[in-house]
Amino acid sequence: MIVSIARELGAGGGTLGDALAKALGAALLDERWFIAQLTERYQFSSDYLERTLERPPKFGESLIATLARATAMVPGASTLQMPDEQIIDAVRALVLEQAQNGHVVIIGHGGVSMLGWRPTNIPVLSILLQAGREWRIEQLARRYGIAREDAMRRIKTTDEMRVRYQQHYFNANMYDCALYDLVLNTEVLGLESSVALATTAVLALVPAYATATSAESAAKST
Repeated sequence: MIVSIARELGAGGGTLGDALAKALGAALLDERWFIAQLTERYQFSSDYLERTLERPPKFGESLIATLARATAMVPGASTLQMPDEQIIDAVRALVLEQAQNGHVVIIGHGGVSMLGWRPTNIPVLSILLQAGREWRIEQLARRYGIAREDAMRRIKTTDEMRVRYQQHYFNANMYDCALYDLVLNTEVLGLESSVALATTAVLALVPAYATATSAESAAKST
């Protein structure tokens, strides 16, 4: 099973990811995990990854990429990939590889849009965590011991970046409810109740995962 968590900064995505991974006995695929894997297996620079993961290109970078495709003097120039697109493909491959070996919980990175919607024979539960901006500012400031103004700036920048990332790479609106099976407002419900609701939903899908896995194994053996 793949549990995909999209989240607003300060809404509790890391807390939910940890809780669901423990409940499922699943691998938790967060930013640290992706940086380690992409660095080791695909030789991407960790510094570069920290600057680019879940971030849309700036206007100048986007223009350069467009010009590179238009002017590339090589066969198949129309399929030329830029490094950020290679990273997205590598992230997708890593997620699907892990999901073949057991449950995974993935935080961010475009969610089901990154997966190409829903993979065949792998149940997916897609979750969006959100909350009011003022509440998230307070949560972030308290958790990291930073000034309220700093927390406000980080949330504004990150919110905008994640929306543009989803739109740029997957032509999808992060807040389109059709992308999600479960939308939770952690300010209204409380983080503890939100975790409990998501855990109940995830565990209810485990039998479906077992059925799909058994059917796939039977098909391969025939």
